[in-house]
Amino acid sequence: MKKYTQILADYLSGLSYEDIPPEAIERAKLVTLHTLGAAIAALRSKSAQDIIRIAKDFGQGARNATIIGEGSKVSAHNAALANGTNADLLDWEDCSWTGHPSAGAVPAGIGMAEAYHKSGKDYLTALVGAYDVYQRVAMAVQPSPQRFLQGWGLHCWQIFSPTAVAAKLLGLRGEKMNQMFGAAVHMTPVAINLIHSSFSDFYHFTHGLTAQIALECALITEKGISTLTDALEADTGYWFGVSDQCDWEWFDKDLGRRFMIMELMLKNWPVNMWIQSPMDLIHMMKEKYGFQPDDITAIEVSPFIPNRSEPSPAQGYNSLVKAQFSIPFCIAMYLKGPKVGFDWLNEKYLTDADILAMAAKVRGVGEESLISANFAAFQKGGYPTYGMRIVTRDGGEYNETLAYPKGHPRNPYNRAECAASFHLQTEAVMSREKRDALVDFVFEKLEKTADMADIGAYLKV
Repeated sequence: MKKYTQILADYLSGLSYEDIPPEAIERAKLVTLHTLGAAIAALRSKSAQDIIRIAKDFGQGARNATIIGEGSKVSAHNAALANGTNADLLDWEDCSWTGHPSAGAVPAGIGMAEAYHKSGKDYLTALVGAYDVYQRVAMAVQPSPQRFLQGWGLHCWQIFSPTAVAAKLLGLRGEKMNQMFGAAVHMTPVAINLIHSSFSDFYHFTHGLTAQIALECALITEKGISTLTDALEADTGYWFGVSDQCDWEWFDKDLGRRFMIMELMLKNWPVNMWIQSPMDLIHMMKEKYGFQPDDITAIEVSPFIPNRSEPSPAQGYNSLVKAQFSIPFCIAMYLKGPKVGFDWLNEKYLTDADILAMAAKVRGVGEESLISANFAAFQKGGYPTYGMRIVTRDGGEYNETLAYPKGHPRNPYNRAECAASFHLQTEAVMSREKRDALVDFVFEKLEKTADMADIGAYLKV
């Protein structure tokens, strides 16, 4: 009988830089730059400033890891708190089928590698391994569509990405690496739906809190704990604590051959995963057909995504998360709002009359496409095909469809496109010289870096 916890532990412990194909190393660099850009883009928001202040207030002791963008040195776990939160605030980082592992893995990995003077190759190896662990655990415990509606949470498996990267960088092996899974399992929250159904901005903070706890779990395990092994097995309770089913094959499916970092979607827009295609479509159609926002009388978007396609509320939105998850609002912000970037976190737009009037012209149509029902397609590299129909005052009618948004594994970023996205993310807060230097460090110097403490010099705007 297989012991999946030990299989994953042995894989992560034994993974070497030489085991990883060049395309996966390249993707790790793209993911790193994109996640850094997402964290820097959110830097001036109230939430970012709040969590930075908290991280600095807690920052007694070692000051050996950098708060991304702000530049202060705090302990690695306090850096993870701030950087993990900020990486998710604009909803602009990666998206896997199951959540946002980069908001944990990249901040935790950079902070640990910086604090413990690991090499760039050490960091890249740990990052790739962390996605392999995270995605397999997350896919194994995905709930049924029925349980999905009753209560679930991305944060119930988020901890495996930062814990895995931290444990790998600490060099945990054997029983200690196995125990790391036990520590992570016991720090997962109860699976309830409130944080998602209420669209609370605390959702973003959970990514930083999880990254912080993950580092502490790895450090405690490295110092030494008793028992707590085999936490992923049938009789331990993890899977039925967060789900109503377990697909056991996922724990070691194609392990060592299928690198899950290759299957991440890097978001082209600072909005929810399900709104990437509508945003690509509205941008493409405006550029192609040249209509002006005030010329538009109606926009129809298919398929209909529950909790994403509903009409914009006349009184506006009660949270930024609710707006980030609204197709009408996000299209309206593109057409009538500020330039894409930091200002999309400005709460004044939630009740802005011009934005709401534009959003009222957008409606979801067509067949209903449940989020939970798409997991099977995601596993095979699929994605819903979106359509958009735009009608203008002069009687014009424009129609386009899109199978894969930019950044999807089947429509991926190349280096130049990732760099362009990074510049868009950070240009409002970072000089061109500093942006170019960070891009160059990630793409050209990271692999050659003997001490990741060097990255701190590039992380201050």
